[in-house]
Amino acid sequence: MRLRAGMRASVVGLAAVLAAAASAACAERSDRVDGDDLAGGAERDRAATTAPPGPDDGLAAEAVGAAGVGDPYFPDAGNGGYDVARYVLDLAWTPGSDGSGRIEGTTRVEATATQPLARFHLDLAGLDVAEVTVDGEPATVAREGERELVITPATPIDDGAEFAAEVRYSGVPEPLPNRADVLEPGWIDDGQEVHVLAEPDGAATFFPVNDHPSDKAAYELRITVPDGFEVAANGRLAERVPGEDGTTWVYEAPEPMASYLIQVVIGDLELVEEEGPGGLPLRHAFDTDIAEVARGATARTGEMVEVLADLFGPYPFATYGTAVVDDSLGLALETQTLAIFGPDTVLDESIQVHELAHQWFGNHVSPATWQDIWLNEGFAVYASWLWEEETGGLSAAEIAAAVAAEGGFDRPPADPGADHLFDESVYFRGAVTLHVLRRELGDGAFFRLLRTWLERYGGEAASTADFEALAAEVAGRDLSDLFDAWLRDDTMPDLDDWS
Repeated sequence: MRLRAGMRASVVGLAAVLAAAASAACAERSDRVDGDDLAGGAERDRAATTAPPGPDDGLAAEAVGAAGVGDPYFPDAGNGGYDVARYVLDLAWTPGSDGSGRIEGTTRVEATATQPLARFHLDLAGLDVAEVTVDGEPATVAREGERELVITPATPIDDGAEFAAEVRYSGVPEPLPNRADVLEPGWIDDGQEVHVLAEPDGAATFFPVNDHPSDKAAYELRITVPDGFEVAANGRLAERVPGEDGTTWVYEAPEPMASYLIQVVIGDLELVEEEGPGGLPLRHAFDTDIAEVARGATARTGEMVEVLADLFGPYPFATYGTAVVDDSLGLALETQTLAIFGPDTVLDESIQVHELAHQWFGNHVSPATWQDIWLNEGFAVYASWLWEEETGGLSAAEIAAAVAAEGGFDRPPADPGADHLFDESVYFRGAVTLHVLRRELGDGAFFRLLRTWLERYGGEAASTADFEALAAEVAGRDLSDLFDAWLRDDTMPDLDDWS
């Protein structure tokens, strides 16, 4: 994610800053909500349920899937006891003039149990649940708190067994409470246009999900809208099916995807298809009111893909493109295969490169926990510096020196805390860390490290410890002093001391 233009040099102003002087740092500041507020959502219990199960209901603890994956920042995020292989979302959207558009949905969750399951959890915030089945049999469903949907199948599920849960639900999705004046994560509907900004925990606002990046899955998205609206979503448009209630747009996204990277855009859209490098399909979705500006702004997308693929290895997905909505978002988000921008952020080339780079770093290899977020943001920032270097701008070394000279990045990128998940230090000290590592290893070994990282962990989630171990493997020596200083010390090191 690229956050709003902020308190130092704006990301949006990066090109001007670099052209004016290498002494100006490009930085951004954002506090993030702490773990106690992760659940969020409206205080409603809308499901047709039994009473919430209690700890003394007779089930062995080992037969109950956990109501969280134990994330160090957000311990209640996601759920334990199963691994999702695929989601099939079938949503029908009816617009509301005041932004209260309603959805009727059925989501199928195809998963494998990783323990015996007498019951398990899904994340779902604030929608009415009408029915749940597991392998076609009616299941008991209950609410715990504001996000936990607790499902008890008619027959317990064996460890290692494949199963499918279907949840039928409806309501008006509401985004979660504002995150430090940055965004309200979730399904966002202004009455004329819908888009999704789900990072870190907003996917559960419109479908039942294991809402944590450690459990990635394939998706099929079937979105029915009234005639006169278009739909863009992750993956490839497989078909459009006309019907009495409008048109169903079917998108297939077979590559593993973290839930916070899901995207659905509904509106009056101009859909543009182009051919990128190596025949890669590039497809864009532009709000028609700003389509001309968006077309011009994204004209270098194919070139960006080619440059980054030369650096990091082949683009990891079957399609890429941008969605540009008519809403000044103050940010951009790397939603998988379809990054989203507003008219304010799409005009900045460095932001476009940043979100594209996330397709490799963050999307193809996702963070094992939210504490590992620098593996997303530091890498994407450094990729934007490499783009400058490769296209005739300042070198990455010059930009790193300018950022280091600005100073003030005294929050350790490898442990910024849940309140500061998107702190500027995560982005810019994280990027300088990579530049220091590049100088330590040399270009050949450094870029071999990045390519090996993507080859080894692509399609999965990985941690900072995994990256450090791989770096030591490629270097053939221990690098803990470097990583301790740049990722974990409270004070940012002096770059000159690491020359």
